Amino acid sequence: MKLLCLDTTLNNCAAQIILPGKITPLLRDKTQPPSDIISFLVNKSLSDSSLNISDLDGVIVTTGPGNFTSLRVGISFGVGLSKGLAIPIYGISSLQAIMFSHKKNWKEYKNFLVTAEARGNDYFFQLFDNLSNPISDPIKTSLEEAKIIFFNNNLFFVGSGSLGVAKTLDQEKNIICDNDEIDFLLVFEGMKKNISYYQNNLQPVYLSDPVAEKKDPLWFAKKKI
Repeated sequence: MKLLCLDTTLNNCAAQIILPGKITPLLRDKTQPPSDIISFLVNKSLSDSSLNISDLDGVIVTTGPGNFTSLRVGISFGVGLSKGLAIPIYGISSLQAIMFSHKKNWKEYKNFLVTAEARGNDYFFQLFDNLSNPISDPIKTSLEEAKIIFFNNNLFFVGSGSLGVAKTLDQEKNIICDNDEIDFLLVFEGMKKNISYYQNNLQPVYLSDPVAEKKDPLWFAKKKI
C-alpha cells in the first residue's frame, strides 16, 4: 500500500509517504500554522516519492490530543483526500502513535506513560501496556495532579513530558525517550494488526473545551512586507 500520513498535533505539521519496502523522509514544520503548510508538505512528499496524488491507496491521520484548530486542519485535509480519491482513511491518536513509534525499544517492561507537553503548565497523559494497547483514557492535567494520579505506579516514560513527569514521580531512571517524534512506518506496522479498528476512526481527541486557542497574531496572519 502507498499511504499518506499526516500529523497536525502537538504543535507541528508533518507528512510522510509509506511505500512497500522503502523508507521515505518525514517532512515536518513547527514554525507555521498547519493550514498554511500542509499542502506544501504533502506535495513535496509525493514529489520526493515520485508519486502522483492519484497513486495513493489510503491516508493515515493523527486525531490528537492537541490544539483544536490544528486538529481540524489535519483531519479535514485527510477526509477531503479520502473522499476525493475514494480511498480509505485511518485515524490514530497521537499518543498511541508515539507509543508505536518507540515500541522497538522495549520487551520486558510492563506499563508505559506517554506524556506530551500541552500548553501552559499542563501535559497530556495516557497509560499503555507493553503491546501498545491503551489501559487508561487520555487526560490533560498538571504535574501536581499527575503526581497524585500516578504516584503508586511503577512506570516507564515516553514522550516530550517524560523528564518533568519522571522527575516529579522520582522515576527518572525509567525514561525511554523524551520526544514526540512519530515514525509512521512503525505506526502502520502496529495498526495493521487490527486495521479495521482504525478505519474512519476520526473523532478528534479534545481534552479541553473545543475552542480556538489564542496565539501570537502572527501565527494566523503573515507579516506585510
